[in-house]
Amino acid sequence: MARAIIIGAGLGGLATALRLRHAGLDVLVLEKQARAGGRSNVIEENGFRVDTGPTILVMKSTFEDTYRAIGQDLNQRLDFVRLDPNYRVYYHDGTYIDLFSSMPELAAEVERVEPGAAARLFRFLGAGAKKYALAMTFVTRNYDRITDLANPVAARRLLVTGSYQRLYRHVAAYFKSDKLRKAFSFHSMFLGLSPYDALAMYSLITYADLALGMWYPRGGIYSVVEDMLALADEMGAEVRTNAPVREILIRNGRASGVVLESGDTLEADLIISNADLPYTYKSLVPAGARRAYTDSRLDAMDYACSGYLLYLGLDKEYTQMRHQALYFSEDYRANLDAIFKSRTIPAEPSFHLNNPTITDPTLAPPGHTLLYVLAPMPNLQGGVDWREAAPRMREQLLDQLERLIDPDLRQHIVWEREFTPLDFQTRLNAVHGTAFGSLAHGLFQSAYFRPHNVARDIPGLYFVGQGTYPGIGMPMVLISAQLVVERILHTWR
Repeated sequence: MARAIIIGAGLGGLATALRLRHAGLDVLVLEKQARAGGRSNVIEENGFRVDTGPTILVMKSTFEDTYRAIGQDLNQRLDFVRLDPNYRVYYHDGTYIDLFSSMPELAAEVERVEPGAAARLFRFLGAGAKKYALAMTFVTRNYDRITDLANPVAARRLLVTGSYQRLYRHVAAYFKSDKLRKAFSFHSMFLGLSPYDALAMYSLITYADLALGMWYPRGGIYSVVEDMLALADEMGAEVRTNAPVREILIRNGRASGVVLESGDTLEADLIISNADLPYTYKSLVPAGARRAYTDSRLDAMDYACSGYLLYLGLDKEYTQMRHQALYFSEDYRANLDAIFKSRTIPAEPSFHLNNPTITDPTLAPPGHTLLYVLAPMPNLQGGVDWREAAPRMREQLLDQLERLIDPDLRQHIVWEREFTPLDFQTRLNAVHGTAFGSLAHGLFQSAYFRPHNVARDIPGLYFVGQGTYPGIGMPMVLISAQLVVERILHTWR
């Protein structure tokens, strides 16, 4: 029986472990932190339970496919609630719009903001459906040669769907209102890209959110991780926490094991890294073994943005809120340029606001509310001193929350934690402290051009997670696990 060691117990590492164990391999997962989950982690303190990473899921079918592949039924093991609306979008002038999955309700909201725009909304979503169908042909396959991606048929589809355009410009062709343009273009931020730079292809995310739905598992996203850990235990796949890896052993040009920070050496037939891919190459693979990804090549890559997160426990209920919300600053372009171009802190940050206790009161003590605030920020390439900047950012966000939610909100804070780009770097080994994933999704860091899930120059070394294809986001990470296991089983069966 082949023995596989997986570095990192994030969602991709766990999904890979389950698939490989189901296929009969001996599997050991090594996790640096005290708790498995990677970016999808949790804090449990003072009666509060908060997801520290993703807070809802989309493309639920990718989760169902993962469970089905190991003979399990996701919906029998976990309880899901579909959100509607998906988001409440707050604007600087005190107005807001609810983004419903119900098309009649969404059309009414759009009409309220921009009379006559409902018809264009449906054309926009129709175009998004075509991009979604096109994209799925790219993201659900392994790549061996450039012609797998760049061929006349693919080129014609890109042209016909307009996927090569810029996202914000594409959205602006359907909506005249600045408010609607913001509401339907922000999704690329979750890929670490500015809507002004992202390809129009990524309007497929808006389509997936609205047409396929956004889902919340009771107990939070970490309940999925907990269930995968339970399955790993049932199936005989070992997950070892507090076990940071110091080095991937390369013997005779082949990956053959790992050395832990403790000094222990563990042998294996194959190694799969779910750690941040640039970190894996730079810090775990000896420089002499790296022909494809040298330091200079890794340094020249385009890295995604980071974020500042504030978690708040409040001794008051806010039943007027939605489960999820967004706040857009008045100068959308200036906000994005600060994050992606000058790599400075935006003067007025936009942010994602999550109140999961609207749907799941068990996440907080009775009569309390749990808030999760995420403000996209530049990664550490910008040189921001976060030890000095974090207190100022906290005050700015609390000022905005008091304007939006409750003028006395500060008085009701009974518990809080924060997470800065420095935490992403130190706790998660995220290169440059990136928040959503390491490598941004520009054209030449997507599909075939994204680092492959097999190290061509180091036999026996594989990759899974957001740093390889398909890329950033929980659904893509689960597809990544499917693809790398296909490669491994082709070799080891």
